[in-house]
Amino acid sequence: MNTGAAFTGVGYSAIDRQTDRGIVSYAREAALDALRMAGVERDLIDGYVGIGQNPNPSAIAGDGADHVSAYLMVDTLGLTGLSWVSDVSGFAVNMAATAAAAIASGQCTAVLGVRAVHHGGGGAPSPEAAGTAQWTLPFGAGPGGTRFALRMRQYLERSGARREQVWQIVDAARAHARNNPVAYFRDRELSLEEYLAAPMISDPVSLYDCDLPVTGAGAFVMISAEAAQREGRPAAYLRAHANWTNADGILDRAGLTPGDIDVCQLYDGYSFMVYEWLERLGWCAEYTAWKFVADGHTRPGGDLPVNTFGGALGEGRLHGMGHLREGIAQVLGAAGPRQVRDVEHCLVQIGPYDRSALAVLSREAA
Repeated sequence: MNTGAAFTGVGYSAIDRQTDRGIVSYAREAALDALRMAGVERDLIDGYVGIGQNPNPSAIAGDGADHVSAYLMVDTLGLTGLSWVSDVSGFAVNMAATAAAAIASGQCTAVLGVRAVHHGGGGAPSPEAAGTAQWTLPFGAGPGGTRFALRMRQYLERSGARREQVWQIVDAARAHARNNPVAYFRDRELSLEEYLAAPMISDPVSLYDCDLPVTGAGAFVMISAEAAQREGRPAAYLRAHANWTNADGILDRAGLTPGDIDVCQLYDGYSFMVYEWLERLGWCAEYTAWKFVADGHTRPGGDLPVNTFGGALGEGRLHGMGHLREGIAQVLGAAGPRQVRDVEHCLVQIGPYDRSALAVLSREAA
């Protein structure tokens, strides 16, 4: 599969836990950073893609408060030459796939993608339980922690792993975060004793098994693969993408095997999710990924570094934008002190098992 699209720039903003800055300033910072890296002037951007809502069910849902819409960002950035604009739902890979389709169909030639998240987006809990939630919320089972705690409990029981092993995922995330200047936990190690003593959110999920809400943004610039090759510029080619309906076939779609992948960015909204995808996509047999992680394969210097920016557990939660942003940076060779040597292919997976989006990024076009 060849999507015919390539990333030529990626942008970062600061990552903050508490801030007086508005979310629009973070989005603008990341967008301008991506444009600088790509060497593209704003008047050459003729496409824009974003995610115009906060996915949390009880979010404030205010444009410019906890998310930024295309309407707001087009005006903020002064993008006057647009022929295609879209706000999509879901995760950052959905942004990339939609932008690639717009380029392939001739609707635009250069797309700016921006995703920004505000740490206060959770809002206040609703006093009412509607739909299927009426059978879960009265028992304290909300949309996040409890359903994933049940899944983590099943994994621990069937694999024989213990929470001491799960700590290895969090510890590796902190180790990677030390090389990321914007990661919230870049200067903070987490001992096994601290991890085991942390408050339980929903047993066996503890505080440090959960990603950290932060305020920040990421951005990318995408052009056609043909243009990237013609201009001879460094590029991260979008080799393949998939969603939860065809996730297991992502490597086949890319024409690759697990052994071809040099680095992974795997969604870690909850720590144990890393196990599931290492097994599901072929690196480990069922219920053995905890041994793979404990043996150091996913740490800095390992043979399959995972979440080289620290992931959502080390950098902070941007609903997967950090994972895509880091994948692009690694393939472009632009990840600074955390750059993995000779990256040819990176797999990016965002979202839980039932709502996932995946992409393979490659240094060369397929």
